[in-house]
Amino acid sequence: MRVQKLWPYIDWLRIWKNLNDAPVSEDTRCIWYHVIHDIIPTNVRLHRINTIPSDTCRRCTATDTLEYRLLACGQGRKIWYYTKTLLARMMRTIPTSIPDDWPFRPHFSTWPSQKHRALLWLLANIVIFRMQQQSDLTLQDYINFLNRTRWKLMRDKNGRNLVGNYLTLRLLMSYIYMEHLFLMFLDHTQRRSTIDGTPLDE
Repeated sequence: MRVQKLWPYIDWLRIWKNLNDAPVSEDTRCIWYHVIHDIIPTNVRLHRINTIPSDTCRRCTATDTLEYRLLACGQGRKIWYYTKTLLARMMRTIPTSIPDDWPFRPHFSTWPSQKHRALLWLLANIVIFRMQQQSDLTLQDYINFLNRTRWKLMRDKNGRNLVGNYLTLRLLMSYIYMEHLFLMFLDHTQRRSTIDGTPLDE
């Protein structure tokens, strides 16, 4: 396979097993399969075969690679950092230790199996969310999407057995609460700066 030749030192057997083990719908699994295979028709790919005149993103001026579309365009960086924060909390580590290639090449293995499947569930769902063709989707939209998808998973009689308590509402909402507090602090700081004339960076 082409992707296996591009990244020959990655454990592809583990990637295909993880794709198969992810507790998601077949539609989500199919889209993640296309992302892992790097066969999404990005503008870079379409421009290379002279299908469109430019390889830039339709929403901005950046080059429309798969990595950019999934992790950077619009609020992509904020959404990916939030996802890394959730992954890190489940793995009891820090967000910067989560590799940026996991949505494209999920070559990790962890224990117990419920935590492993919860990590896969989260990675699959950021992929399906970011592959939507809506330019104005926000972090809050992503949180709402995760909550709906989690509710559907837990409705299934085997859902909780698959992921245990690793996908709690408290986990999904905690980062939003922290961000809300930070924005309140930043707004308060800016107001104080405006009132007393003190520059914000002093």
